[in-house]
Amino acid sequence: MTKADLMQRVCSAIDRRGAAIIELGETIRRHPELGFKEFKTAKLVAQTFERMGLAPSTGLALTGVRADAPGRAGDGPTLALFGELDGLVVVGHPVADPETGAAHACGHNAQVAGMLGAAMGLLEAGAFEHLAGRVAFIGVPAEEYGDVEWRVA
Repeated sequence: MTKADLMQRVCSAIDRRGAAIIELGETIRRHPELGFKEFKTAKLVAQTFERMGLAPSTGLALTGVRADAPGRAGDGPTLALFGELDGLVVVGHPVADPETGAAHACGHNAQVAGMLGAAMGLLEAGAFEHLAGRVAFIGVPAEEYGDVEWRVA
């Protein structure tokens, strides 16, 4: 199989999953959480990894999630794909959480959906049979520097 063939298979798999990937991003967008408090988002990411047959590690740096997919074509580098889990406080944002003020104004919901979509495409296309090394899919907590008072307390 050529690289171009493999890439086409991965892209086709992602396209087939398009609606599900978008729905993941929209679910996260509608339920924003602040840094180190992304419990619902982390659970959604972990459950999605599990449905793909990956074994996620959870509770990393409180709410981070990681699932590795090993390549079966020998040793090689580790490539990390990540999505940031947190929203930030945006007073007056039209879809901000009414209790916390959190909103996904930076598009982290789309980052997470993209990371999960890449995992779906690579796995469904059987890409890891042809790749060396591994891919680490990581849901990263608390990228935004918001809710500072709570963090230092």
